[in-house]
Amino acid sequence: MVSMIHGGKTFDKHYNNRSIFKFTVPEGVRAVRLVSVITGHGSDNNGCGEFCVTQHVMTINEKVNYTIEFNNAGTALGCAMNVPLGVVPNEHGTWLYGRDGWCDGQEVQPWVVDLSKDVDLSGSTINTISYNGYFNHHDPNPTSSPGMMEVFSEVVFYTPVEV
Repeated sequence: MVSMIHGGKTFDKHYNNRSIFKFTVPEGVRAVRLVSVITGHGSDNNGCGEFCVTQHVMTINEKVNYTIEFNNAGTALGCAMNVPLGVVPNEHGTWLYGRDGWCDGQEVQPWVVDLSKDVDLSGSTINTISYNGYFNHHDPNPTSSPGMMEVFSEVVFYTPVEV
């Protein structure tokens, strides 16, 4: 496993100023997955990062894009409708509104992408992953009080298990 991104960053016009992540696949690996947990917090003039719809794009080797969109964010009952899935009801404040990647008390579901067909498994080539987050499919650019995006991403390598 290799850490790609760890931690929060202000969701503003500088959010997508990131380095490209580079890695080679270790010998014997048969599968590669990208595992990410992404959540938005705070509220700018657009409701971002907590209450706005955002898109998150991982680009593999400058060719293949994988996208997740948190379209539940900002809905009136987005989290209330998920009580059967683990949301804790009746917490103080705005617990019932949809949020960007999370709800009160509910386990955050990781975004898992199988990259095996998109990367060089031989270990002879450097693979790349770039990440960008968007508000309404554009770079975020709030005019006041920018929110935060918490992003934790790992590249996970799988080898055959001998029994």
